[in-house]
Amino acid sequence: MTQGGLRVLVVDDEAPARADLAWLLEREQSVASVAVASNATQALRALHRDGTDVVFLDVRMPGLHGLDLARVLGRFATPPQVVFVTAHEEHAVEAFELRACDYLLKPVRADRLREALA
Repeated sequence: MTQGGLRVLVVDDEAPARADLAWLLEREQSVASVAVASNATQALRALHRDGTDVVFLDVRMPGLHGLDLARVLGRFATPPQVVFVTAHEEHAVEAFELRACDYLLKPVRADRLREALA
């Protein structure tokens, strides 16, 4: 975490879900900045360009799925923490095998998001 708070990246192909999660994150005191990406390619560009502490990552996306992107992030010299955010609970075991720090089900509640940030 940076001195001013967490730098967060939200990755979700569904615009309403992405906007809702970004809105919730922007209201948290522990969060300094929120960037968004609609797919894995945009996410990798943002990660290369910006410092990111935590990625809130959808599981099912067109192209590179969230689980695949998490595998790529795990190869970074200093990988960001990953929190999966999905409507599909059946991927939880695989997500934690990839060292996810949390797994949130949509729609995300503010109190549950606060737990994940802690």
